[in-house]
Amino acid sequence: MVDTMSRNESYSKLWNVVKMLLVLSHGQATVERGFSINKQVETDNLTEQSLVAKRTICDYVNFVRGIEHVDVTDKKLILAATAARQKYSAYLNELRVKEANDAQSKKRKGLQEDLEQLKTKKRRLQKEAEALEKEADDLAAQAEQKHDFVCITKSNSLRKTAKQKLVDIQELNLQLESIQQQCRQQQQQCGTSDK
Repeated sequence: MVDTMSRNESYSKLWNVVKMLLVLSHGQATVERGFSINKQVETDNLTEQSLVAKRTICDYVNFVRGIEHVDVTDKKLILAATAARQKYSAYLNELRVKEANDAQSKKRKGLQEDLEQLKTKKRRLQKEAEALEKEADDLAAQAEQKHDFVCITKSNSLRKTAKQKLVDIQELNLQLESIQQQCRQQQQQCGTSDK
């Protein structure tokens, strides 16, 4: 076909069109080739940094047209190889510090949430105790005016419930103080670990 079209003068215009079509890109071939290289490089439990490093190595080997053309006497390559263990140790230390900070922040966040819940519960109990006291006072005043013993009984019952709520509030205050102390200790630990 090439011989027929390129040498025959009557097909010269058609031959130019065919050459242009043959030169055109075949779409996503280079991108898909990159995907297949990524698939070759991938292994289980590979971190993003390792994948990037392996891909960089593959690209460099392809750039120099084969593994036999890689210069292993290059000073930069030797320096990078000797510093690799130190970089890995620094990376592991950085991960440990990050995990410790994450654990402290989770604990601190949990303490803050507990503290807010206890404060909310305390406010609710205080409102309930105040409402019970007010209702007990109203019933006592009503009993005094009407000389009604039933109102006195209800009033005393409400006062007893209000006193129990006040006892619960005192217990909450102890819990609040304990959690606030833990929060202060956490802040002190963070202050000393940051230095």
